[in-house]
Amino acid sequence: MDKLKKTALLFSVIFLAFELPLFTAGGSGFKLWMPAAVAGVVFTLWDLRRKGFSWLKQSKIFWLGVGLWIFSVLGLINSPLKTYSAKQLLILTALVALGIFFELNINKYRKEVYQGLAWGILLNSVYAIYQNIAFDRGWLNLEIMAARPNGFFPEPDWLGIYLALGLVPFLVCLLSVGSRYNLEPTSREGMDRPSVGSRYNLEPTSYILVLIAITALTITVARASWLALIAEMGMIALVVPILAVVVIPAKAGIQISRAKGYKHLDSPVKPGNDKRVWNNIGGISGTFILLVLVSLLFISFFHLSRFNIPDRFRSIFFKEHIITEAYNPKTGERFKINLEDIDTYRGQGYLIEEEYTGDENVASRKEKFTGAWDIIKQHPLLGSGLGRTLIATDYQHNANNLFLEWWASAGLGGLLLIVGVIAHITIKGFSLIKKDPATAQMILAGTAGFIIVNLFNASIFLAFAWFYLAWLLALMKRKT
Repeated sequence: MDKLKKTALLFSVIFLAFELPLFTAGGSGFKLWMPAAVAGVVFTLWDLRRKGFSWLKQSKIFWLGVGLWIFSVLGLINSPLKTYSAKQLLILTALVALGIFFELNINKYRKEVYQGLAWGILLNSVYAIYQNIAFDRGWLNLEIMAARPNGFFPEPDWLGIYLALGLVPFLVCLLSVGSRYNLEPTSREGMDRPSVGSRYNLEPTSYILVLIAITALTITVARASWLALIAEMGMIALVVPILAVVVIPAKAGIQISRAKGYKHLDSPVKPGNDKRVWNNIGGISGTFILLVLVSLLFISFFHLSRFNIPDRFRSIFFKEHIITEAYNPKTGERFKINLEDIDTYRGQGYLIEEEYTGDENVASRKEKFTGAWDIIKQHPLLGSGLGRTLIATDYQHNANNLFLEWWASAGLGGLLLIVGVIAHITIKGFSLIKKDPATAQMILAGTAGFIIVNLFNASIFLAFAWFYLAWLLALMKRKT
């Protein structure tokens, strides 16, 4: 049974990388995470039979799911289309079951988890890069949006979420705060604790994986995910000065307690004037910047994107970006065109020009947020049922914000549950800095990334988002 569970967990994590429906039946798309959820339920019931309900109670996803299910049922009362909301509730139930399976097994089978995540990231990244090469050369590419690869996800933004969040453990592996401070174990307890790399079952080939994934993430032009990646790196670096203040007192000759499994440092770290603190931050930042620069050079050299990447990044802060226009010098006619139509209009004698304009995505998201708020105001306490924002927009889009989506769907109770869980994870992450800085980096970076991508997206029904929450919660329970 143990080997069977390992295999099921490995493939369940890999399946999270494939969000495109394989086929449609009864108006619903069949996705690979669904059989994984069934397998998860089977294994969970088996363990429940052997270990009892007290074992299941250890899962915070279980209690979160129970709470969200109750509040979603209450919201169903106000739903204008109760059949659809009930159908969404069934999907939520399956996702919660999958999350419980992950949370209760991640720590025991972390090798399979990280292997599955690495394979999923690699497959999506390589395919995404191929999509843009194929688009540029006129081959079959299956891109949903021109020149923006979506990999095995329904849209580029979802692929961006997957890559930005999935990279966290591999980034921490490469930029381990423990190795940079040379905190080497000397006691028997310390010797029993493996290094960060082996501990999380990550290999040096993470550099290649991270480089390929950052390249794929960049060409998705998923700007919320770009911000999430930067925030993740910021939290990874932030742990360094916090570690210096909390763990390594700024007094000459002070050593870290042997109970923590570390030996004397060559010299004490003095926050604010010890160069090692800032050198470590510089090393972390420099490695990340180097990976990004190599990725940008790779994109430019092989013409992997028709977008002006620096301009798109700049538009995050200045709310404007470059658009492509076709201009007829004879008639003075000028209009915006899609990237895939450049050659067509150029062949018709049009001049192709670029011009700065206000970012329509800003206005679009503002409209979506306003629409979600209007729905919330109708039933702020109980909500209006799962999928209410989709119903209101004729199934075109949701609130594009996880917190507004839960508030609109499951009322104030649903919102408070989600916010409470995220706050709990964040507090736990900071509390672990002293005992286990590498795990603290993962938790804090992962939580920061999760919050940012969900400020501009609503991942209620994204299977990977439930895995990610389960992973963060499982990390909190790691024995240090």
